[in-house]
Amino acid sequence: MKTDSQRPEEWEANLNAAIKTLDLAKTSNILPAKVVFNSVTTLLTTIRVCSCSSTTIYSKFTPSQDSMIKKQDCVELGLSCAYVCRTLDRGTNGRRQDELSLSVYDAMSQLTL
Repeated sequence: MKTDSQRPEEWEANLNAAIKTLDLAKTSNILPAKVVFNSVTTLLTTIRVCSCSSTTIYSKFTPSQDSMIKKQDCVELGLSCAYVCRTLDRGTNGRRQDELSLSVYDAMSQLTL
């Protein structure tokens, strides 16, 4: 998901859409997947809230340039995490917990570290 040409309003809309999608994915009957979805929802919410802030602590660029670069990186990271969760949801959808392989459990475990 490229965010290079997007404005902050579009970032927030994309983050909101990703959060709504993950809220639906939380209905999974697989507990480790729910933990991943909850963690990423928290991350996305934090990114959304922080992207509204215009303060910059350290600056190599002008404050507004530095702030936009950091926000863009955070938004891109958050949307990438949401994409991974959507993939995980598709892979676990309709399956019982005992039908998942050990590698899937390991992947979910690493996503929540």
